[in-house]
Amino acid sequence: MPKKLFLMFNPSSGKSQIKAELWNVIDIFVKGGYDVTVYPTQKRYDAHDVITERSEEFDTVVVCGGDGTLSEAVQGLVSLPLEKRVTLGYIPGGSTNDFGYSLGIPFEIPAAAREIVNGTPINCDCGTLNGKPYLYISAFGIFTDVSYETPQKMKNQLGHAAYLIEAVKRLSLNKYSYYHLKVESEEIEIEDDFILGLVSNTTSIGGLKNRSEYAPLLNDGLFECALIKYPSNPAELQNILTALVTQNFDCPSLVKFTTKKVKFKSNEPIKWTTDGEDGGEHTEVTVEVVHNAYKIIVDNDNDEEE
Repeated sequence: MPKKLFLMFNPSSGKSQIKAELWNVIDIFVKGGYDVTVYPTQKRYDAHDVITERSEEFDTVVVCGGDGTLSEAVQGLVSLPLEKRVTLGYIPGGSTNDFGYSLGIPFEIPAAAREIVNGTPINCDCGTLNGKPYLYISAFGIFTDVSYETPQKMKNQLGHAAYLIEAVKRLSLNKYSYYHLKVESEEIEIEDDFILGLVSNTTSIGGLKNRSEYAPLLNDGLFECALIKYPSNPAELQNILTALVTQNFDCPSLVKFTTKKVKFKSNEPIKWTTDGEDGGEHTEVTVEVVHNAYKIIVDNDNDEEE
C-alpha cells in the first residue's frame, strides 16, 4: 500500500520555480511509492494551520517554499504532541534558503525531491522565544528586519541580492541604534550596549555562510549566540566588519558562544525577529533550545542523527 505524502508549496516563494516543476516533483514521489496530495498555501500562517489540522492523515509532509514557509510548518508541527509529529521533507524554493543550505539539501527542485525519496530522517532542534517556537534564528538590532521589510517582489526578482541591497542602504545611512542589555546564560554573563544579537541554529544567515568554529550542528541541543557591541568610533566599526567578512572572531566587539538557554533583559522594549518575521517587542526575552523537536529527511551522507 502506498505511503501517504502531503506536498504543501508556497506559490509566491522565490521565483515560483515550483510551478514549472510541480508535475515532475509529483511524478518523482509517485515513482518513489507515495500517494501524493498537493496543497498550495493560501495566506500567511497557512502552513502552520494546515500542518496542525491535517498532518496526522499522512506519513510524510513535504514543504516547498522559503525558510519562512518551512518555519510555519515546523511551528505547527511542534505544537503537536511528540508522538503525532510526522516526518518532514523540504524542497527549498525561496530567495536565500538558509536552512536548506544548512541541511545540505540541493536547491534544484527535482534533486531535492529525489533526496526525500531516497534520504533518511534525522532529528533536528528548534528554538523558542518566550515559549513561542521558531525554526532557526531569533534576532534583534541592525539588519534584522531587512527580511520582512524587503518587498516580496524585490526578493523574487533579485533573490539574495535584495537583502544585501537593503542592508547596505541602511549601513550607508547609519540607520542603526544600540540597545543596553543584560545577557545571562550558563556560559556567560555580560551587560553592555549592542547593535545586533543573533541566536541561531544554521550555517547560513541571509545567504552568508558561517564557516567558523562556532558553526552549529543542527541536532546537538545547542544554539549559537552572537552579539555585536556598539562601535564607539569608525575604527571599531571597521574591525567588526573585517571580523565578519573574514570570520576571524578574535575581536573585542564580538561576543560568541553556544548555549541551550539564554536570557536578555533591557529597560526599553526591543524589537525582535524570528526566522525573518516580526517577533514582537520585549523587555525580557528567554531563548531556549528544544532538542530533537522534529524529524526531517536529508541525504544519507548528511545523516548526523544522535
